[in-house]
Amino acid sequence: MGDVQVVWQRLVGWLGENAPRTASAVLAPATQTSISAAEERMGLVFPDELQRWLLLSGTGDDSVDVTKGVMAGNRNLLGLAAIERIYEFKMDIERDDPSDDPDFPFWHEQWIPIVSDDDACYGKFLDVCSGQIGSFGDGDWPSFGTHESLFALFSDTITLMEQITSEMQHPFGRIQGGSLIWD
Repeated sequence: MGDVQVVWQRLVGWLGENAPRTASAVLAPATQTSISAAEERMGLVFPDELQRWLLLSGTGDDSVDVTKGVMAGNRNLLGLAAIERIYEFKMDIERDDPSDDPDFPFWHEQWIPIVSDDDACYGKFLDVCSGQIGSFGDGDWPSFGTHESLFALFSDTITLMEQITSEMQHPFGRIQGGSLIWD
Protein backbone atom coordinates (compact mmCIF):
# COMPACT_ATOMS: atom_id res chain seq x y z
CA MET A 1 0.00 0.00 0.00
CA GLY A 2 1.25 3.47 -0.86
CA ASP A 3 1.16 6.72 1.03
CA VAL A 4 -2.31 8.31 0.92
CA GLN A 5 -0.81 11.73 1.68
CA VAL A 6 1.48 11.58 -1.36
CA VAL A 7 -1.28 10.52 -3.78
CA TRP A 8 -3.67 13.12 -2.34
CA GLN A 9 -1.08 15.89 -2.80
CA ARG A 10 -0.56 14.69 -6.38
CA LEU A 11 -4.32 14.77 -6.98
CA VAL A 12 -4.69 18.27 -5.51
CA GLY A 13 -1.65 19.43 -7.50
CA TRP A 14 -3.23 18.20 -10.72
CA LEU A 15 -6.44 20.02 -9.85
CA GLY A 16 -4.56 23.23 -9.07
CA GLU A 17 -2.81 23.12 -12.42
CA ASN A 18 -5.72 21.94 -14.57
CA ALA A 19 -9.00 22.61 -12.75
CA PRO A 20 -8.44 25.52 -10.34
CA ARG A 21 -12.15 26.02 -9.59
CA THR A 22 -12.43 22.42 -8.44
CA ALA A 23 -9.14 22.74 -6.54
CA SER A 24 -10.49 25.76 -4.66
CA ALA A 25 -13.36 23.59 -3.35
CA VAL A 26 -11.06 21.08 -1.64
CA LEU A 27 -11.78 21.10 2.09
CA ALA A 28 -9.27 22.43 4.56
CA PRO A 29 -7.33 20.04 6.82
CA ALA A 30 -9.09 18.61 9.86
CA THR A 31 -7.40 18.69 13.23
CA GLN A 32 -6.49 15.62 15.24
CA THR A 33 -8.85 16.91 17.94
CA SER A 34 -11.80 17.06 15.52
CA ILE A 35 -10.98 13.59 14.17
CA SER A 36 -10.80 12.15 17.70
CA ALA A 37 -14.13 13.79 18.59
CA ALA A 38 -15.78 12.31 15.49
CA GLU A 39 -14.37 8.87 16.34
CA GLU A 40 -15.79 9.15 19.85
CA ARG A 41 -19.24 10.24 18.66
CA MET A 42 -19.33 7.43 16.08
CA GLY A 43 -17.87 4.82 18.43
CA LEU A 44 -15.12 3.95 15.95
CA VAL A 45 -11.38 4.20 15.55
CA PHE A 46 -10.60 5.53 12.10
CA PRO A 47 -7.92 3.59 10.22
CA ASP A 48 -4.57 5.36 10.05
CA GLU A 49 -4.90 5.91 6.30
CA LEU A 50 -8.23 7.73 6.76
CA GLN A 51 -6.84 9.85 9.59
CA ARG A 52 -3.80 10.85 7.51
CA TRP A 53 -6.04 11.90 4.63
CA LEU A 54 -8.46 13.84 6.87
CA LEU A 55 -5.50 15.77 8.26
CA LEU A 56 -5.07 17.05 4.67
CA SER A 57 -8.73 17.58 3.72
CA GLY A 58 -11.40 16.92 6.27
CA THR A 59 -13.16 20.04 7.39
CA GLY A 60 -15.15 22.87 5.93
CA ASP A 61 -17.30 25.64 7.25
CA ASP A 62 -20.84 25.18 8.55
CA SER A 63 -22.39 25.22 5.09
CA VAL A 64 -19.82 23.19 3.12
CA ASP A 65 -18.71 19.81 4.40
CA VAL A 66 -17.99 18.01 1.12
CA THR A 67 -15.57 18.48 -1.77
CA LYS A 68 -17.58 18.44 -4.99
CA GLY A 69 -16.26 17.44 -8.38
CA VAL A 70 -13.17 15.46 -7.43
CA MET A 71 -14.51 11.93 -7.58
CA ALA A 72 -15.59 10.19 -10.77
CA GLY A 73 -19.33 10.10 -11.23
CA ASN A 74 -19.57 13.65 -9.84
CA ARG A 75 -19.83 12.27 -6.32
CA ASN A 76 -18.91 14.28 -3.23
CA LEU A 77 -15.79 13.52 -1.24
CA LEU A 78 -16.93 13.76 2.36
CA GLY A 79 -15.45 15.82 5.16
CA LEU A 80 -15.80 14.91 8.84
CA ALA A 81 -19.23 16.50 9.38
CA ALA A 82 -20.66 14.81 6.28
CA ILE A 83 -19.06 11.49 7.26
CA GLU A 84 -20.77 11.64 10.64
CA ARG A 85 -24.11 12.82 9.23
CA ILE A 86 -24.29 10.10 6.56
CA TYR A 87 -22.99 7.43 8.94
CA GLU A 88 -25.78 8.26 11.43
CA PHE A 89 -28.36 8.39 8.63
CA LYS A 90 -27.35 4.92 7.41
CA MET A 91 -27.13 3.50 10.95
CA ASP A 92 -30.60 4.91 11.79
CA ILE A 93 -32.05 3.10 8.78
CA GLU A 94 -30.35 -0.15 9.86
CA ARG A 95 -31.54 0.25 13.48
CA ASP A 96 -35.11 1.16 12.48
CA ASP A 97 -35.45 -1.63 9.93
CA PRO A 98 -32.73 -4.23 10.62
CA SER A 99 -31.51 -6.30 7.71
CA ASP A 100 -32.86 -9.82 7.56
CA ASP A 101 -29.34 -11.23 7.44
CA PRO A 102 -27.10 -9.76 10.17
CA ASP A 103 -24.04 -11.05 8.28
CA PHE A 104 -25.08 -9.00 5.24
CA PRO A 105 -26.70 -5.79 6.52
CA PHE A 106 -27.89 -2.72 4.68
CA TRP A 107 -25.29 -0.79 6.70
CA HIS A 108 -22.67 -1.97 9.18
CA GLU A 109 -21.32 -0.02 12.13
CA GLN A 110 -17.77 -0.61 10.86
CA TRP A 111 -18.36 1.14 7.53
CA ILE A 112 -17.35 4.79 7.21
CA PRO A 113 -18.90 6.67 4.28
CA ILE A 114 -16.26 8.62 2.33
CA VAL A 115 -17.93 9.40 -1.04
CA SER A 116 -21.60 10.10 -1.66
CA ASP A 117 -24.11 11.76 -3.92
CA ASP A 118 -26.12 14.67 -2.52
CA ASP A 119 -28.87 12.38 -1.19
CA ALA A 120 -26.55 9.80 0.42
CA CYS A 121 -28.17 7.14 -1.77
CA TYR A 122 -25.04 6.16 -3.72
CA GLY A 123 -21.42 6.25 -2.77
CA LYS A 124 -18.42 4.51 -1.26
CA PHE A 125 -17.46 3.47 2.24
CA LEU A 126 -14.27 2.44 3.95
CA ASP A 127 -14.51 -0.85 5.86
CA VAL A 128 -12.74 -0.28 9.19
CA CYS A 129 -11.94 -3.99 9.55
CA SER A 130 -10.32 -4.58 6.15
CA GLY A 131 -9.33 -1.07 5.06
CA GLN A 132 -10.99 -1.80 1.71
CA ILE A 133 -13.38 0.50 -0.11
CA GLY A 134 -16.86 -0.75 -0.88
CA SER A 135 -19.83 0.86 -2.57
CA PHE A 136 -23.46 1.35 -1.64
CA GLY A 137 -26.53 2.21 -3.68
CA ASP A 138 -30.19 2.84 -3.11
CA GLY A 139 -31.95 -0.51 -3.20
CA ASP A 140 -28.70 -2.35 -3.96
CA TRP A 141 -26.72 -4.57 -1.66
CA PRO A 142 -23.33 -3.16 -0.75
CA SER A 143 -20.39 -4.33 -2.82
CA PHE A 144 -17.00 -4.93 -1.31
CA GLY A 145 -13.42 -4.49 -2.40
CA THR A 146 -14.05 -1.95 -5.16
CA HIS A 147 -10.61 -0.60 -4.15
CA GLU A 148 -8.06 -2.16 -1.83
CA SER A 149 -7.59 1.08 0.11
CA LEU A 150 -8.12 4.82 0.16
CA PHE A 151 -4.71 5.10 -1.50
CA ALA A 152 -5.92 2.84 -4.35
CA LEU A 153 -9.13 4.88 -4.77
CA PHE A 154 -7.20 8.14 -5.03
CA SER A 155 -4.57 6.54 -7.29
CA ASP A 156 -7.24 5.33 -9.71
CA THR A 157 -8.86 8.78 -9.62
CA ILE A 158 -5.61 10.61 -10.39
CA THR A 159 -4.90 8.16 -13.22
CA LEU A 160 -8.24 9.12 -14.81
CA MET A 161 -7.59 12.81 -14.16
CA GLU A 162 -4.18 12.71 -15.78
CA GLN A 163 -5.77 11.39 -18.98
CA ILE A 164 -7.94 14.50 -19.19
CA THR A 165 -6.52 17.65 -20.72
CA SER A 166 -8.27 20.80 -21.84
CA GLU A 167 -7.11 20.18 -25.42
CA MET A 168 -8.07 16.53 -25.67
CA GLN A 169 -11.36 15.60 -24.01
CA HIS A 170 -12.12 12.02 -22.99
CA PRO A 171 -15.48 10.28 -22.71
CA PHE A 172 -15.18 10.08 -18.93
CA GLY A 173 -14.42 13.72 -18.21
CA ARG A 174 -13.33 17.19 -19.26
CA ILE A 175 -12.17 20.55 -17.98
CA GLN A 176 -14.72 23.33 -18.40
CA GLY A 177 -14.37 26.84 -17.01
CA GLY A 178 -11.64 25.72 -14.64
CA SER A 179 -13.77 22.88 -13.25
CA LEU A 180 -13.32 19.15 -13.58
CA ILE A 181 -16.51 17.66 -15.01
CA TRP A 182 -17.00 13.89 -14.93
CA ASP A 183 -19.24 12.52 -17.67
